[in-house]
Amino acid sequence: MHSHSHPQTSSHSHQHSHSHGEGCASGGRHPSNDNSDCEENEQEAEANALMDVVAAFLSYKTFILNGGIYRRLHDIDQLSERHRDIVSSLGTIDKIKSAEKLVRENYKFLLDLVYLSAVGEMPDPSDSSGDFKQWHKSFVESRVRAGKTIVKNSFMEKVLSTLKQFVRDWSAEGKSEREQTYGPIMQALEAEFAGIAPEARGGIKVLVPGAGLGRLAFDICCRGFSCQGNEFSYFMLFASNFILNKSRVVNQHTIYPFVHQFSNVATASDQLRAVCIPDVLPNEMPYTNTADFSMSAGDFIDIYGADDQKEKWDAIVTCFFMDTANNVLAYLDTMWSAMKPGAVWINLGPLLWHFDNIEGESSIELTREEFIKIVSKVGFVMDEHLLKENISVSYTTNSKSMLQYTYHTFMCVARKPE
Repeated sequence: MHSHSHPQTSSHSHQHSHSHGEGCASGGRHPSNDNSDCEENEQEAEANALMDVVAAFLSYKTFILNGGIYRRLHDIDQLSERHRDIVSSLGTIDKIKSAEKLVRENYKFLLDLVYLSAVGEMPDPSDSSGDFKQWHKSFVESRVRAGKTIVKNSFMEKVLSTLKQFVRDWSAEGKSEREQTYGPIMQALEAEFAGIAPEARGGIKVLVPGAGLGRLAFDICCRGFSCQGNEFSYFMLFASNFILNKSRVVNQHTIYPFVHQFSNVATASDQLRAVCIPDVLPNEMPYTNTADFSMSAGDFIDIYGADDQKEKWDAIVTCFFMDTANNVLAYLDTMWSAMKPGAVWINLGPLLWHFDNIEGESSIELTREEFIKIVSKVGFVMDEHLLKENISVSYTTNSKSMLQYTYHTFMCVARKPE
């Protein structure tokens, strides 16, 4: 299990329990005749997966500059002289060159983010000795030898998404989006334990699967509950580690998450605007004497379906998580096993089934109506009075963009019978 230390300390454990291998034992569900070979294969697969994510972060600057910034400057340069003069007079070229500088600033931020997770022998990127440049060169050469010269577009999209996740979870600009989504969840959780004062809630254990950058879990802990976030994505784990363990003052870090967006932009200042994080300090959490806050890394089913998690949790909170399942019944069975009798489950999100039409992946897609029925068939008791449909929320949206996506989510509250 991977554990963020309490935010007041900068130490960080890296004992991951991901399971990227195929055909090996995973959470005890797939027996193997040769566990030693399986363990070696899983370790190798995990190491490769980790390095792919590191490579994506390290490739950010080159990928964006070559594929986005320089290409646009080249396209303008190919215009007729008259058209080029008109575009230049608008300040468009200056805007693109400004974007180039901000991409480089983002890159410095991402290097610090990767360095904090202490991958291999990576030197400090901020050290001027040149050790990092030499290490980076060797890292790239080793990737070339392994035939991994190109970072997948999907991985770079996750890097860009990580920057937007910082806005959603840890910036003042993301407050309205958090209020839309986390607000109803917090209200329901507070109502469930309204008779218990915050300073007396430390014994109430709340689990947040798919915790992302950890803000929802953090906010729950700030209400006095002991809370653990769980996350599988290395992109999210690197980022949450950074924000939770390397923030000493409010708005310490500056990022430019929208610099890559060139369409549906109203003004250049909108595109180039800075966002400062974090808006609150993780190490100034109240109730630290009574409430525990932690993050675990690995597959939700593998970790929380294990015997040591059986009937351990008083509440499970899922936000934009249930549709990440290949088979949501497996999630529900895991939750049932991990929840104490009488425990509550609070869910809010859409049904954007993540493995729908993904080659090589199985996927069971349910309608909202089917989802609600299946919850009861597993054994949960749905609170009909707290079922809410068509809650309009956004997700990592650029609030100043001319294009806005809205999810019509639903919220349900269910309990495991006593």
